[in-house]
Amino acid sequence: MPSDADQPDSIQQLRQELRDQRDAIRKSHERNLPGPQVSAKLASLTDLLIHRLFDLTLSNLDGSEADQLRDDVALVGLGSYARRQCSPYSDVDLMILHQNQKKEVIATKLRPVTQGIFDVGQQLGHSVRTPAEAVQLARNDAVICTSLIDARLIIGNRELFETFRRNFEAMVRKNNKSLCRAFLEARSEERDQYGETLYLLEPHIKRSRGGIRDMNLLRWLSFAEHGISDPDRLHLAGALSKFDYHRLQSARDYFLKVRNEMHFHAGASHDLLNRAEQLRIAEWMGHTHRSGLLPVEHFMRDYFRHSNHIWQLVRRRKASLQVVSTMTRVLEPMLVKKIDDDYRVGLKYVSATPTGLAKLKTDMGEVLRIIALSAREGKFIDHATWSTLLLTAPDFSDEADLAVRKQFYEQLADSNSVGDVLRVLHELGYLEKIVPAMKHARCLLQFNQYHKFTVDEHSLRAVRKAAEFANRDDALGEAYRDVADKRVLHLALLLHDLGKGFEEDHSDVGRRIALETCQLFELDESTTNDVAFLVHKHLLMAHLAFRRDTSDPHLIRSFADRVESVERLRMLFVLTCADLAAVGPGVLNDWKTDVLSDLYARTSRALQQGSAGAPDTKLEAYRKELFDQLTESEQNDPWFGSQITALPASFLASCDSDEVHSTLRRFRKLTNRAADVWCEYMPEPKTLRFTCGVSQGSGRGGFSSMAGALSSNGMQIHEADTDLLAEGLLMLRYSVTDTTTTEGTSEERQEAVSRAMMEAIDSAEPPKFPAVWGREQEEASKQLSALPNEVRIDTELSADFTIVEVFTFDRRGLLYQLARKLHDMHLVISHAKIGTYLDQVVDVFYVTDRARIKVTDQQRLDEIREELLEVIRSREPVS
Repeated sequence: MPSDADQPDSIQQLRQELRDQRDAIRKSHERNLPGPQVSAKLASLTDLLIHRLFDLTLSNLDGSEADQLRDDVALVGLGSYARRQCSPYSDVDLMILHQNQKKEVIATKLRPVTQGIFDVGQQLGHSVRTPAEAVQLARNDAVICTSLIDARLIIGNRELFETFRRNFEAMVRKNNKSLCRAFLEARSEERDQYGETLYLLEPHIKRSRGGIRDMNLLRWLSFAEHGISDPDRLHLAGALSKFDYHRLQSARDYFLKVRNEMHFHAGASHDLLNRAEQLRIAEWMGHTHRSGLLPVEHFMRDYFRHSNHIWQLVRRRKASLQVVSTMTRVLEPMLVKKIDDDYRVGLKYVSATPTGLAKLKTDMGEVLRIIALSAREGKFIDHATWSTLLLTAPDFSDEADLAVRKQFYEQLADSNSVGDVLRVLHELGYLEKIVPAMKHARCLLQFNQYHKFTVDEHSLRAVRKAAEFANRDDALGEAYRDVADKRVLHLALLLHDLGKGFEEDHSDVGRRIALETCQLFELDESTTNDVAFLVHKHLLMAHLAFRRDTSDPHLIRSFADRVESVERLRMLFVLTCADLAAVGPGVLNDWKTDVLSDLYARTSRALQQGSAGAPDTKLEAYRKELFDQLTESEQNDPWFGSQITALPASFLASCDSDEVHSTLRRFRKLTNRAADVWCEYMPEPKTLRFTCGVSQGSGRGGFSSMAGALSSNGMQIHEADTDLLAEGLLMLRYSVTDTTTTEGTSEERQEAVSRAMMEAIDSAEPPKFPAVWGREQEEASKQLSALPNEVRIDTELSADFTIVEVFTFDRRGLLYQLARKLHDMHLVISHAKIGTYLDQVVDVFYVTDRARIKVTDQQRLDEIREELLEVIRSREPVS
């Protein structure tokens, strides 16, 4: 763009006037002028700009040429500018209609207008067309057609504009059905790109599902069907109900207000509601921390409420436009299945008869009945019936009666339909009448990077994910199929996170909600206890599996005592996996499933045997078996016997005898202070396992050095063990995934990483962690959360180790820094696990002092905590 000094005085004057007027409009916006009025002022300002530029252009032509140009063109606003719903930095969409003169001549004569719009600081999108060209293009291109629907004459030949308008409206009337389909398809493609999920936690206010573009879609469909796009006129004409009209206008006012603020603050077009912007706008709108919710959570709940209303309108309009094929019309009467003269199951839809519609308006049990019928048959509810259900929902009492709740509880048993039943009940507004706690969870944001959906959406997905486990051919699938009472599991899954959004811990609140819900359903004491336990302890199994040494018999025994029964353990296992799967794509991966399955299997055995300590005698028998399988020369070598005695139970439990012998034989070849590292691919959890042996390895910082080498080579560490065996032999094992590839790690790369790990031992050179594109922005985004840095130390859970848990935001080299600090403090890391909690990474270390004695001195523990907190607080990246 040319500088002000390079522009004519008239353009400089217009540019300054635009700035001054936009600043004045911004002040009105900041004084809480409603969004539509702010947008209208902005559109009027652009109108004035175009008028001035057009007049200026004509003034530079001689009289007859100016008159001819005035008669031959019409400058027409399109899109949001035409609707007077533009935001401060929206593009100016302009169509130049022309007649008599060639397109190139018109474009040249009006270049001062188009260039002037750009020079004064506006972004222009324009076209030069005859009326016939515009109509022809609109017939073949849905995007062009929608832009012309609200076309508005700005200046020029009105008759020319009206000619275009008449022809355009005639074309739309003639092709209304095909155009509606084209509008819906074009919008669907856009939603796929910008967010098809309604509860996407960083929505695009214009293009995501339920956003401004879907509001516009309603206008376009109405224009094609009724010849009217304006909601006010549609309401007056009886084409838009009072209920829908108010919801539509309320959403319009809200979205325009928010979008105007986003543009004004950015000083540019900005439509993505990222987490930083959510925080800022929540404060700008005056939301406060109340009722257990952060200001941003109040703001986003309002946002999702409006977007949900818009999406419901779009869904109903789309359903009303469904075209019934000739074949369907012929076959439907012969193949339709009638249900007690109340409902019909057709080829594609389930519908209610007039008698059925009357029942649906007064009996919530009938509502449950038709929704369950639709889910079982795998057919949608037809438009008329769906509209009746939606519009009738507010007329029912906020509290369903016991009979309805009992009916609902029985429907939870059907794995094939439960997911669809719950979703439809929630969409229509009935679920919160049956389960009152769902009302608080509706549209409730979880303000962190970990969860991808709102609380209500996450809860519904968790039930659906659990039901899908029935099709798995593994321990998880078997566990789900073996659950004796699916109703208990599905109810617990629905309730498990409904305690969020309160001041107290959500698990404690969730337990109270579970007890209250079971009381409303009048469930027996045993069932109530199971539901309450599953909700209260829904995080327990994941915490143990991913933060604790699950090879510890004491931990297994303690966990078994808390769970009490195999059936409850089975439900907790399935619930844990479903909870993870419902967080977002890829969260429940093969490695996590394998770890949880292993914990489930060993705890189940402990419950069935009555003691988690029973396997100890088997372990000693296994050690003897390993020794007996050695060659004669190996049995005569005292080294092998002492190492078998020293091998940790966790290693023996995870390896067969051939693997144990192979590992020991590689270690036996080590020379003094030498190291050996090798890698194996583990197909079940789809991870890589690096096994390391270091002669005289104690006190050399082997764990931190090798962890640094792995991380610097793009390996994500999930779990790590270190054990000091006989004669100073240090054994380390790391379970990792390779973040650099999705195709599998080649043997050459495995060997290269293994060499890097060996070279890292005793190296004075710290590891170099490569920068990852977008990682800094991701880390900064996570730290918008209000979660505190924390170091927790437990001296009770393990008999032999002090357990150190570090909660903080992940960054490059963090694990290396923490492990190095523990090494520098003369501590030995015997076991480590790396997991996540919401936006934070959780690094868990089992440590002793150098003499392999558990640390219990309080002064020493305080020192460990403070030193690790200092590592966390230091934001200096590792080079």
